[in-house]
Amino acid sequence: MPTNDNDGTFVHQLLLGPWDNFIYFIGDRPSRKVAIVDPAWHAPTILAEAERLDVEIAAILCTHSHFDHVNAVEELLRSVDVPVHMLAPEVEFSGFRCENLQVSRPGDTVRVGEHLEITMMHTPGHTPGSCSYRLRDGIVTGDTLFVNGCGRCDFVGGDPHTMYATLKSLVDKLPAETTMYPGHDYGPTPTTTLDAQLRDNPYLRHPTVGDFVAHRMDGKVPNTSLPPAPDWTP
Repeated sequence: MPTNDNDGTFVHQLLLGPWDNFIYFIGDRPSRKVAIVDPAWHAPTILAEAERLDVEIAAILCTHSHFDHVNAVEELLRSVDVPVHMLAPEVEFSGFRCENLQVSRPGDTVRVGEHLEITMMHTPGHTPGSCSYRLRDGIVTGDTLFVNGCGRCDFVGGDPHTMYATLKSLVDKLPAETTMYPGHDYGPTPTTTLDAQLRDNPYLRHPTVGDFVAHRMDGKVPNTSLPPAPDWTP
């Protein structure tokens, strides 16, 4: 069953892959249409979940270009002919290409069915073009913000100073009751609220950017590559 269901829309989490990725089905209940966020690891499992939920995939949304968030996109497109959205700064940074790629700008919206409008928010720090997807009363944060954590900033393109500004902007601009849907199952609960994170997330409690950078980097130096993808089958 969906993890959330309000005003004709719903959010469903699918936990998949060796790094505990969340793939999201964000849907419009009357039309049974969904956007898939960050399809990775095993397209047949994602398609089977769509069939189980009795929904039609209408769009693919990418929070960023790291392989553990996009490595099922091309295979999925062999079964569904839908647009793939990624922010322009991420496309420019990564060179990501696929069929049906829609290069988007911060503030662009994606409509799914009758009730669902999803807004693309530029939330850099983990990568230069990382995107969070704003829903009516929720936000899908990818690798920007986790439950009681935040994304790494030592991979190529990461920047802890930018991440600090991004996190501060999120908690300053969004309502405290906003439900947060992270990109990985790295915390004590699969979802949370921004209010709870202001209380429990140590990365949101640093008073200065210097304190945050020292904590986030913790002696790490920037890398020029990502770790190799592990072999994995469901």
